[in-house]
Amino acid sequence: MSKVESRKSKVSALVIALALVLSQGSSLMAQNSELNSLLKENNRIIKTVLDYRYKGGSGAFERDFFKNIDYNDISRNSCAIGTTIMVFTVHCDGSLGEFSIINPLNDHISSQLQKFFLMTNGNWNECKNSDYEYFEIPILFTIEGLDTEAIGFITNYDEEEGCPCRDDEYFHIEFEKYKDKKPKKALRAIEELIRRNPYNELYINEKNNLIKKIE
Repeated sequence: MSKVESRKSKVSALVIALALVLSQGSSLMAQNSELNSLLKENNRIIKTVLDYRYKGGSGAFERDFFKNIDYNDISRNSCAIGTTIMVFTVHCDGSLGEFSIINPLNDHISSQLQKFFLMTNGNWNECKNSDYEYFEIPILFTIEGLDTEAIGFITNYDEEEGCPCRDDEYFHIEFEKYKDKKPKKALRAIEELIRRNPYNELYINEKNNLIKKIE
C-alpha cells in the first residue's frame, strides 16, 4: 500500500472504526469524541495529499477557496449550517475529472464549490500513483460563535449579524423530546444534526429508525 492511503479506503476505515465504538456501547459524548479524532486524522491525510498534488500545497488550496467562496445573505438568513463534502478526481496528468457534492447545503453554495473546482484547472501537480487522484474534502459552513461538533478540513465562518441560528445542543434536546411521541419532529432535528455532521453513523441510524416509525 502507498504511504498515503487512498481517500476511499480512508472513508471506509472511518466507518468501521466508528461502528466499533458504537458496538462497545460507549456514551454519546465518547462516540463523538472518537469520531472527531478520526475526522482530524482524515483531515491530516487530506492535507498531505493536497501538499503533494496542489501547486503551493494545502495552504494555497485554502487561500484559493476563500478567494472564490462566500456565505451569501440567503445562506446566512436560512441558517445554512453544515458540512458539505466536495468529491472529485484530478488525474495524474493534472487534468480535472468528475465532481460531485455529498450533503449539499443549498444551490448557491453548491454552485460556488463547483466553480471553484473548475477554477483549479492548471493548479495541480502530476503524480504517478492513482491513490492521489481521488479527493473527498469536507467543508464546514457555520456562524461565528455557534457551538457545533462538526469538523471540516476547511471551515468557512460567517458573522451572525443577529440571525438566531441554533447550537447543536438545541437539536439534541428536540430529538430526545420527540423521538418516541412525535417522530416527524424528531426526524427534522436529527436531519439537521446530519447536515452538520454527515459522518456520524449514530445519527444516520437514528434517522432510519424514525423513518420506519413514520411509515
